[in-house]
Amino acid sequence: MKTNRNLRILIAAAIALAVSACYQITLVQQPHEALTNSTFKGKVVVKRTGASDNGIVQHVYGLFGICVPEGWQTTGDPVMTQVPKATTDVGDDEYKQTITRRMVASQAYTDLLNRDYPKTGYTWLGFATESAFKSLFNSGDGTNEVDSIYVEFEMLTNDKTGVFYLDYMAGQTPHDKIDKLGQEEDSWNVNAATFKLSEYMDTHITVTRPDGTMDDNALTDPKLDPDWQLEPMKWSTRPGTAYAYKDKKYDGLFSRTRGWNGGDGVYTIGLPNGDVFWTFNDSFYGTVDGPTRARLDSNFPRNSVMVQRAHDGVPGENPEDFVWLADYINWTNPNDKYYFYCRTHIRHPQGDANIENQGGIDAPMVYWSGDGTVVDGKLQLFWIAQNSYELSYHGMSMATYSLDGTIPEGYYLDDIPDYLPKRGNYLCRLSTRHFLNRYEVPYGATLVEGDEGDDHTYLYATKDYHVVVARTETRNLTSPWQFYVKNADTGEWTWQDDYPDGDTMTASSIMANGYQGSMPWVFKEGDYYFMVMQAPIFSREVYIYRSTSPVGPFTDRRLLFLLPDHLDKIGETGYKWIYMVNLHPALSREGELVMSTNTEAPNLDWNHNDPGSADFYRPYFFRVYNWKNLYADLAGETAVPSLPADSQQPAAASDAYYTLQGQRTQLPGKGIYIHRGKKVVMNR
Repeated sequence: MKTNRNLRILIAAAIALAVSACYQITLVQQPHEALTNSTFKGKVVVKRTGASDNGIVQHVYGLFGICVPEGWQTTGDPVMTQVPKATTDVGDDEYKQTITRRMVASQAYTDLLNRDYPKTGYTWLGFATESAFKSLFNSGDGTNEVDSIYVEFEMLTNDKTGVFYLDYMAGQTPHDKIDKLGQEEDSWNVNAATFKLSEYMDTHITVTRPDGTMDDNALTDPKLDPDWQLEPMKWSTRPGTAYAYKDKKYDGLFSRTRGWNGGDGVYTIGLPNGDVFWTFNDSFYGTVDGPTRARLDSNFPRNSVMVQRAHDGVPGENPEDFVWLADYINWTNPNDKYYFYCRTHIRHPQGDANIENQGGIDAPMVYWSGDGTVVDGKLQLFWIAQNSYELSYHGMSMATYSLDGTIPEGYYLDDIPDYLPKRGNYLCRLSTRHFLNRYEVPYGATLVEGDEGDDHTYLYATKDYHVVVARTETRNLTSPWQFYVKNADTGEWTWQDDYPDGDTMTASSIMANGYQGSMPWVFKEGDYYFMVMQAPIFSREVYIYRSTSPVGPFTDRRLLFLLPDHLDKIGETGYKWIYMVNLHPALSREGELVMSTNTEAPNLDWNHNDPGSADFYRPYFFRVYNWKNLYADLAGETAVPSLPADSQQPAAASDAYYTLQGQRTQLPGKGIYIHRGKKVVMNR
């Protein structure tokens, strides 16, 4: 679902017509201030914004929806107006002129909107035109189609005060399907072809009493510690439900001037002692000018790793807590070449060994990060084989790391804690199993461990933005795999031992309603498995879904938050694209969702020398609080785990123990766990 201060219109149809891709709501006129128990007028305009594509004349009913605080209502009937061009031709001279249609309340459309896009404290009001009309959008050459359609309405507020964010929808449904509107969720013919905003628009409205006062509880932002340095993004989420923040503290921790100073990938895995293991894909190592944030002399190892040290089981959040497990080339002489260059952490056997000694760019075969888990007291981590020239996958490998051993001090310099783990050291790479498989789809790009009584680990991937899943036989990632597939003829789901072909994978998406995305992150919370995923392609929209099973179907899609359209940095702030929206459960303080993103510079040359060049190709961090309020049946629940030691225990809290990743465990071993809302240390 969508909307916020910078609104996008919801898409009601599960399978939208091509027409909806090229026409969008381009204008929303509404006031941003109003009084209680007063009326205001508004207008929504739909026009072409994209390329032409096979438009046909359609006989339709127009649809309009508006999401308002509970208790608000329209006064009078909205009016839909279709405006022609001078060349419009739908085969009927009547439509060469402007036509209007009165709109009447549609219970079917109202029910559809409130069913599919519920919003706590708000309600959808749905309308359909009183009579049908002919329309032509998206014609081949654009000359004979209509110019625009707009809806005018008048709204009455009630005695509620506060800052509210309205949602809008405009669309159409075939004239012979109006009586079946919303009855078949998967068919646009009985839903609506809808149009979304072409820009992110401000739809907030502040309602006060005539004397200018508001209720004290009108704004309900979470109470946060100022030391966390969280900057609210009120335009990014629905007020009263989820609250999104830029995490300026973590952004600052990754604004470095020596050694690692940029990279993508950015996975985290919580370790039993509270430490957090980080992995990165292509990275910059070298130096950055602090005042200008200009990246200077740097090399480009294809992957790198780091550990964030914990204190009393809680990840430290000071620069000295971030220990880079690096193989530096020159760390003593800043006037010599290769200063704080670093070699690739784990090299593909088919990489170019001739250049690796001095930290050159290993190519074309490289390893990029996959997900990992702790098994039998060791960290197992997937590394995905990639042809960096073709951007094609070539199977999965796995490395195993020690969670015991010493941490050397002063390994490089006294003022940095970085070291290169060797035998006997903490996080030494004990073994590497190259070519665990040679699959072209990277099952295990993300994973989740099975719940209590389920000894499988579930491995997720995307095939052309279709989410697919496999599972291990045991928690050990090297145990035999099975693949969850759907029989295209019978619709039956089964687990099979053989790696599926491409057509089978496409048919075996575990998402409901054809939902697609990239980097599906799954976690268990209460009775549900939730999935967080970026919409395609390089979208600013991040959605959350849920299912009662780790293999889906994942449904109940909600817009979790909207990513910024620019970066907080020196110099050029626009980016080419935003990608790798990764979830970091081990960084959560209060059960909020922690995510990072990466951005690509508009021009590769902008990654060096220019002011701000070090702040394109690097992670930025976000936290989303109160995310469970996106679901009406979960609104108000406290997320588990709740990390602060002084947090209050819910009245119905159980005696269960949870890992730092939120996985329930019955017999915890040695390590840090969440129990009754608090962190506990187990020494057995």
